[in-house]
Amino acid sequence: MSKSKKLLLIMMSGLALVAQVEAQGKRGEEPLPAGVTFAEERTTGLVRLENRFGRLEVSLKGAQIRSYVPAGQTELLYRPRNMDFSGQALNHGGIPVCWPWFGRNGEPGSPPHGYARYSDFIFGGVRRFDDGSLELILQLRPTPENLKLWPHEVELDYRITLGPKLRLELETRNAGKDRVVITEGLHPYWKVSDRKNVRVDGLDGLRYCFADEGTVDDKIWKGEFIPDGHFDHVFRLAPKRKPVSISDSMTGRRIVLSGDGYSKLVIWTPAPFEAGELGNLPLEDSLVFVCVEPATLFRDEAYVLAPGESHIMRVCIAAE
Repeated sequence: MSKSKKLLLIMMSGLALVAQVEAQGKRGEEPLPAGVTFAEERTTGLVRLENRFGRLEVSLKGAQIRSYVPAGQTELLYRPRNMDFSGQALNHGGIPVCWPWFGRNGEPGSPPHGYARYSDFIFGGVRRFDDGSLELILQLRPTPENLKLWPHEVELDYRITLGPKLRLELETRNAGKDRVVITEGLHPYWKVSDRKNVRVDGLDGLRYCFADEGTVDDKIWKGEFIPDGHFDHVFRLAPKRKPVSISDSMTGRRIVLSGDGYSKLVIWTPAPFEAGELGNLPLEDSLVFVCVEPATLFRDEAYVLAPGESHIMRVCIAAE
């Protein structure tokens, strides 16, 4: 073989190797399963999963699920047009992660809903199961910046499984030497035709309180819940809890939530004047989403983890 042909083969092999590395998610690691792509967007990564069960988009910034489309259906999640994943802004929309505290349970001056939603998660890989389900693993580890906000050596693994149901698992591990107290939650923005067409079932008989009036749930809800106004209600879930469903009479869609490892369900809808004042929420969008949020948010029910202990919060989402 001539020198020129050998040189051509070497160049072609090099190009093929570069293409293979790029196809593996621009990371040079193990090949990604079919149906998984990795894209760079601004200063963060965007992971896309697609299989026979649907499509999913997750940003590594905050591990925020940006889009979920079950097979044969339309988008389940509300997402504002101007989401900012630079890490400098609070992003409403999709499914934000609230960790290691929910609401304003952090130290004075710390950001609401924890620092996870502002942090860069580590891509931990994707597993494919026999039925074609895909499990994305994202990891958050202590950093100097986060330790300034919360001085605890605590690790978070977030497992997101696109299967017959969307399965979300937050696993917290205390890797430090002192006990830690965590509150946490997921803050999904469910896309609806109009809040007046929505009904939330599964709350009948549950104790609840208003989030801005304290933690004593001395009221009992009766019947279905129509979120056609401004609400910030916190429901105490029963030990043997029933699934909670969100039904839209205009679209005919029903979203069913179930899970364990959390004690409360928050229903939040902004007043129209609030939407225009809350970060990236446009005023005109205040009626086209409702937040039904699984969480543990009060300190008196927080999870206390001794060194080496773990806690898992699990949420399953089904669209019918």
